[in-house]
Amino acid sequence: MFQPGRIITVRTILLAIALLIAAIFIGYYGGHKRIDWQTQRVAWLESQTETLYERLDRLEYENNILQVELDVERAATRSLQDDLRDSIEDKAVIARELTFYQRVMAPELDANGVAIDSFVISEATSSGNFYFRLILLQLERAQQLVTGSFSVQLTGQENNETKTYNLLELAGIEEGDFAMNYFALSEGTFRLPENFVPNTVTVRVQRRRGSAIDQIYQWQELLAEDVEIQDIEGSGDLE
Repeated sequence: MFQPGRIITVRTILLAIALLIAAIFIGYYGGHKRIDWQTQRVAWLESQTETLYERLDRLEYENNILQVELDVERAATRSLQDDLRDSIEDKAVIARELTFYQRVMAPELDANGVAIDSFVISEATSSGNFYFRLILLQLERAQQLVTGSFSVQLTGQENNETKTYNLLELAGIEEGDFAMNYFALSEGTFRLPENFVPNTVTVRVQRRRGSAIDQIYQWQELLAEDVEIQDIEGSGDLE
């Protein structure tokens, strides 16, 4: 270090100059390296941003395609539901035209103007579950609301004993009531109790302030029928 009264030699001056040059070089080199690192960092961030934007565009495109497919599926489903509803209504018209002959030849098949159009059971898509669908028809021509109740009983064997279960309770349906014009629909899924093997299914329909009808189906015959499972929106409702 420089001290007053001390002679500054050439060697000291050269050493100071060398240190100054080294400091300048180190500062320049370090600054240059930092600038290079920041430049590379900015380039990497720009690349990542561009990649994310491309991915976002691709996801938006895929989402638009899925939305279009969903809209098409919904439109197709509504069309099928409309066609099926029209078919059921046409069938109801024909059934009402046959009411007179039915009551004369087989009065036990209708309950004061209400008939069982169809009852189906099939295995659902999930293992161990079953799907059921009951359609009732109003046979009278009068444009009035028809109300009543219905029940579905499963009878079979459980642990070598005869057992009967309420199918509606198994399907989580609290009450079997209907109020309809033309026709009414009830459908749902259920699971059989463990160790229970059903043999028959009994459907009972009771019109309010009217007589009741019972229809017995064989379980295996119901499962043997080819039934397409789909939702139907009807003009009447079964609860």
